[in-house]
Amino acid sequence: MSSPRSLLIRFAFQWSLLFTGLILSLWAATQSRQAPQFILLIVLQVISQNFSVPAGQLRANLLPLVGITGVLVLGWPGFFIMTLIGWLVAELTLPLWKPLWQRANYAGAPFSTRFIQGLVHLVALSAAAMLYQRTPGPLPLSPDTFTIAAAALGWLVLSYSLLVLILTFLWHTLRFRSLSNFWRGGEITILIYLVLSQPFALIGGLIFADLGLLAFTVFCVGIAILAQMNWLSWQQRTILQQQVNQFALMNQVGDSLRETLDPQTVLERTSQQIQQLLTVDVFTIALVDDSGQWYEPLRHAPYSLDGFTQWVATRGRILDLDQETMPYAHQHALTTPTPLPAYWLGFPLKTAERIIGVMSLQRFAGDQPFSRWNREVLLALAAQVSTAIENARRHSETLRLYTLTDEALARRLEQLQALLDSTHEGVLMLDTRGRVVLINPLAAQLMEQTPDVLRDEPLFLDQDAAALGFTPLQLRQLLQELLTGAAHSARRTRFTRLLQGRTTHLERSEGPVLTTNGQVMGWLMVFRDVTEEQERLEWRTELTRMIVHDLRNPVTTLLSTMHLLGEQLFPGSTSLEAGELVETARLSCVNLLDMVDSLMDINRMEAGQLIVDADAVSLSALVERVLIHLRPLALRRQIELHFTASPDIPLVWVDEDLLRRVWLNLLDNALKFTPAHGTITIHLQPEPPLSERDEPGVRGIVQDTGPGIPPEYQERVFDRFVQINRGGAQIRGTGLGLTFCKLAVEAHRGRIWVENAAAGGSCFVFTLPGIPRLP
Repeated sequence: MSSPRSLLIRFAFQWSLLFTGLILSLWAATQSRQAPQFILLIVLQVISQNFSVPAGQLRANLLPLVGITGVLVLGWPGFFIMTLIGWLVAELTLPLWKPLWQRANYAGAPFSTRFIQGLVHLVALSAAAMLYQRTPGPLPLSPDTFTIAAAALGWLVLSYSLLVLILTFLWHTLRFRSLSNFWRGGEITILIYLVLSQPFALIGGLIFADLGLLAFTVFCVGIAILAQMNWLSWQQRTILQQQVNQFALMNQVGDSLRETLDPQTVLERTSQQIQQLLTVDVFTIALVDDSGQWYEPLRHAPYSLDGFTQWVATRGRILDLDQETMPYAHQHALTTPTPLPAYWLGFPLKTAERIIGVMSLQRFAGDQPFSRWNREVLLALAAQVSTAIENARRHSETLRLYTLTDEALARRLEQLQALLDSTHEGVLMLDTRGRVVLINPLAAQLMEQTPDVLRDEPLFLDQDAAALGFTPLQLRQLLQELLTGAAHSARRTRFTRLLQGRTTHLERSEGPVLTTNGQVMGWLMVFRDVTEEQERLEWRTELTRMIVHDLRNPVTTLLSTMHLLGEQLFPGSTSLEAGELVETARLSCVNLLDMVDSLMDINRMEAGQLIVDADAVSLSALVERVLIHLRPLALRRQIELHFTASPDIPLVWVDEDLLRRVWLNLLDNALKFTPAHGTITIHLQPEPPLSERDEPGVRGIVQDTGPGIPPEYQERVFDRFVQINRGGAQIRGTGLGLTFCKLAVEAHRGRIWVENAAAGGSCFVFTLPGIPRLP
C-alpha cells in the first residue's frame, strides 16, 4: 500500500512534468515568428482532445478542424511539431479534467485508444499535406498564395478524409476481427465530425491568410467555445439519460425485491442486480443478528469484520476509498480486507431503529474507480435492500411465531376435540366464512357424515340447513351475517328430526364467538336431545288439559247448585249472615271457574285453537265494571284504587270476556303484592295505530307500590306456573294469571311487558290495536 507521502511525491512530479512541458513548448514556439498561432493551435488542440464527445470506441472531436487549420497556417513541419506537443500537453493535463468526466459517469477511453486515434489523424494529415504540396499547393497560406491554392485545397480535404476513414476501418478490423459492429460503434458520428469540420478548417486558414492574426485569434476562441458548448451539451444529455436509466433500474430493483419475502431470495436478487449494474470484483452483504453476531448470508457463514466494514457499521455512513485515499486507512488504525482492493465502497444497511448490516463492493487494480453516479445508485439501492431485508426478517419471524402458535393451537385443539368428543351434546363451530372449524361426532351424526369429512368444509344451504334445524333462507342469512361480522346475540330454537327411524326433538343453542375486542370470529351451535323432556311436557300438557276439562263440569254443577240453594233456602230472608256465606261460596266457585277457564284458554291459545270473538269495546267502561267487582277486596286490604283515562280514548277491537279476565288478573296480581295503605293506579291513554289498516289503539297501565320485580325476572313472570316472592310477600295463586294475560293480549295483536316504576313498585303495560278500518 502506498503511503500518503509517496502519493504527494507522485502528484508533485505530475504537475512539475506538466509545467516543464508547457515551458518547453512555449520556448520552442517563440523561436519562430509563428509563435502566436503556434500557441493558439496547441491550446485549441488540448481543448478539442480533452473535451471530445465519446462515440463508440473512439471520440468525436474537432481534431480534423485543428489539424487542417494547423497545416494551412503553420505548414507541414510546424503542424507536425504542433500536433506532437499538443497531444503531449493534452495527455499531461488529462487528470485535471477527470472530475468533470466522472460527473457524467464516463471514465474515458484507454490510453491505447487515444494514442491510435491521435496517430491516425497525424499520419492521415501528414500524407494529405504531402499530396497537397505536390498538386502543387503552397504551405503555409499567405495573401500572395491564396488565389493559386483554391483548387488544391479540395484535394487536401478529400485525401485527408479518405485516409482517416480507411485507417480507422483498418484499426477497427484488426482489433475486433469483425465488421458487424463497425457502423454501430460511433464511426458514423466520427465521419460526420470529419466532414462538417473541413469547411471551418478552410475558413480558419483563409481567415489567417487574408485577415491576419487578430481575426485568427477570434476564430480560435470561437472554435474553443464551440467545443466547450458541444461537450457541455453532451454531458447534460448523458447525465439526464443516466438519471432516467437510474430511475428505471431502481423501479426494476424495487419490483424485484417486493416480489418475495424470503430473506435468501432477497439477497440473491440484490447480488444479481449489482452485477448487472456495474462491474464488481467482490460483493459482500454482512448482516448482524439480534445477539450482535455478524454473518454473511449469501455464503451461510460467519463474517469477520474488517476495519472498513466496522467503520461503516459504527458510524452509519458511506465509506469510499480509492488508490489515493486508501493509504489513510493506516492512520485511522483500520484493518484492511485481504487481499487489499484498489477501490472499496461500503454502505450501511439500516432501518429507522438500528443498523442491520453493511453492503460493500471492491475493485482491484486496473479497474475504474466508483463514480459519483455509482454512489448515488448504490445508495438508493442500499435503502431498498435495507427495507426488503427488514421486511423479510419480520415475515420470517412472523412465520416462526405463527408456527409456534399454530403448534400450540393444534395441541389445544386436540385437547378441545377430545373434550368435545366426550360430551353428550352435539357441538359445531363455524368461522366467519361459514367453514366448520370444530365438530364432534354427535353434531356430525345430525349431518349424517363423519367429523373428518365435515371439518374445514363450508356448509351447504340445501343439504345442511334442514339437518341443523334451519330453513335455507335462515342459514343463508346467518352465513351472510358472519361474513359481515354482524351476527346476532345468543338464541335457542327447538326443532324435530327423524334420526335412526324415530322422531327426535332437539334444542339448538347458538351464539357468536367473540374476540377480546368484541370482533366476531365464529358462530357456536350446541345441539341437545330434548326428546324425553318434550315427551314429559306433552304428557303434562295433555294431563292438565284432561284434568281441567274434567274439573270444569263439577265446578259448573257446584256453582249452579249453590245459586239454586240460596234461592230456595233464603227466599226473601233478612238474615245477612246466611246470605253472605252463600254469596261467598258462590264467588269462590266463580273464581275457581275462571281459573279453570283460564287454564283451558291457555292451552287452546298455545295450540292455536282459541277463536277471538272481537267487537268494538269501550275499555274505560270495561275497567269500571272490573273495579266495581274488586273495590270491596281493596277496601278490606286498605289499598286505594285510582283510575284515570284520557278524554280521547278510542274504542278497541277485542273479545270483551278475554279482556275482562286480563284486567282481573292484572289487578288481582297488583292487590296480591301491594302492602296495606298502598296505591294502585290504572291509566288509559291513546296508542298510535298498529298499521295503516287500524284506527288508533289504547295503552293500559297498571302501577302498584309494591316491592317491584328484579330485572332478571321481568321476562320470566309471564311463563306458566312461575311465581316470584317479591319483598317476602305471601304467595297465593297458581302462577297462570300473567301467562293468560300475555297470550290473550298477543292474540289481539298487542304487546305486554313489565318495568319498575320510578317511585317504586311494578308497572305492567300493554297495548291493544284500534278498530280495523274498512277497505
